[in-house]
Amino acid sequence: MSQCEARVVAVAGSDVWVEVPGRAPTCGNCKTADACQTGLLGLNTGPRRYRLENSIGAQVGDQVQLSVAEGTVWRASLWSYGVPLMLAIAGAILGQTMSGDAAALAGTLAGLVCGLVVLRRSEVRARSEGSLFSLQVQTGKMRFKEQS
Repeated sequence: MSQCEARVVAVAGSDVWVEVPGRAPTCGNCKTADACQTGLLGLNTGPRRYRLENSIGAQVGDQVQLSVAEGTVWRASLWSYGVPLMLAIAGAILGQTMSGDAAALAGTLAGLVCGLVVLRRSEVRARSEGSLFSLQVQTGKMRFKEQS
């Protein structure tokens, strides 16, 4: 399980905003000793903020730990790149066999749009189930809420 430290920066009703440093510390999966070099070629992108359900009564200034289950990043990458690509290729093949190049182009675009719709629905479902991330303060957990 990959983990990184975060800090509660605001409380808004039943939600909290947590801030994660721009460069996360290492997760133990590589030999880098300082910070993770995978994001944007290791460039510092600045802190990121996430809105979470405050089910544990966290206050501004509390240090929390954001945990990502094993395999989550791999599955997200596979879905994000593989599903739209496979559907675009399938649409292109179907269009080409039915009617030629113009239909292949239309099939490619239709497959890509379908892939993006599938991804969006999967994201909404995963966020509502709380299966993406968990935020821990002592023994409690928090779940990501859908941002509007």
